[in-house]
Amino acid sequence: MTCIIPQDLSLKFSENMCVMAPKLSGHKIGLAVSGGGDSMALLYLMDEWASQNQQKLYVATVDHGLRKESASEAKIVETECKKLNIECKILKWNGWNKVGNLLDAARNARNELIGEWADELRLNSVATGHTADDQAETFLLRLARGSGVDGLSGMAPFGYKKAMLWFRPILAYRRSDLRAFLSYKGIKWVDDPSNEDTRFERIKMRQAQNMLDNLGLTVDRLVETADKMATARSALELLTKECAENVTSLTILGTVKLDVKAFSLLPLELRYRLFAHVLKWVSGSKYRPRFNSLIESSNRLSIGKDHTLMGCHIISDGIFAEVCREVSKIESIKDFSKPFDNKWVLTNNISYDGLVIGPLGEEGLLQCEGWRKLKFSRISLMGSPAIWKDNVLIAAPMAGLEMNWKCYLTKDYKNFFSMIVTH
Repeated sequence: MTCIIPQDLSLKFSENMCVMAPKLSGHKIGLAVSGGGDSMALLYLMDEWASQNQQKLYVATVDHGLRKESASEAKIVETECKKLNIECKILKWNGWNKVGNLLDAARNARNELIGEWADELRLNSVATGHTADDQAETFLLRLARGSGVDGLSGMAPFGYKKAMLWFRPILAYRRSDLRAFLSYKGIKWVDDPSNEDTRFERIKMRQAQNMLDNLGLTVDRLVETADKMATARSALELLTKECAENVTSLTILGTVKLDVKAFSLLPLELRYRLFAHVLKWVSGSKYRPRFNSLIESSNRLSIGKDHTLMGCHIISDGIFAEVCREVSKIESIKDFSKPFDNKWVLTNNISYDGLVIGPLGEEGLLQCEGWRKLKFSRISLMGSPAIWKDNVLIAAPMAGLEMNWKCYLTKDYKNFFSMIVTH
């Protein structure tokens, strides 16, 4: 990755966007701009490209409220956008409870706020200002945590969250080249003092880069390795999808069944990938379980030991296994407009006043006399949705007590298999 002279950066960026553009839909694109050098370069590069390609830009900047300067920095972004005739929205976050990792909390809040803003504007895509330096830092952070292929594959140029395309147009560029471009254009940017705060692990990695350069572990080399990991990840995901199609089956209760013998014969990497996906699918979790827990659970499944993990109840007789929801982890809801357990929709032509959707559970199952004829496992039915009023069972559509209620899953088997592959 050679240095790019400032005069050539716009042209190279335009060439890169020609490759990215086919993935974008519509003529409106959102930009997440913080005011730092990377995102300011993104703003001006995207503005040049958009004006030549009939695209309209919208900018969001987040005032995290963590430093007294944050409000004025957000105003700087707003002012720059006005110069470019780009609509800018300042989003404020006041939600940190001072527990846990501040950078992670701020990043998650920023993504949530920007995602909501993009939904309101009906944008189909949002661009962020991650660079090659960010990619190298992410690689080192994950290496230090003992990550495998997926973690070390780093950040992808594209990714979907809640049907929104998030993309990184400057992921191939060095931070120094972007700042040289801004200086050449006479554009100012904000330097966040937290970028020098070594309390944060990412900053430690950033500051260690000079020493790593002397060892041959340059940003270019780290990015190259992350790219190779991403290639390996893609191949492993396709193999895992193929294995899932041969080893698993889905039930109409949203549970997943596995052929234990076929599962146990899979190479370990594919076995763990498949099982982690099953657990995420059934539980609705965004994250995999801890690797040691995943290994232990996989071993228990193979020898026919029932157990729980990550909000799932795994039942196995050593021949077939079923991964169901753990009843005690399912929360009841009163709002019928929201999916129950993030996967079930229940409707009826009656008033919902006083009604609650909750798991059928042991108590409800006892009131469904014909449930055994349905040939579902007891555990899976206990986690299925039921309608309750003042702790009295009104209906249990999946357990045979329909009472004119319609009940369906928001996710089907096609989602189960397709979501194995990162898009």
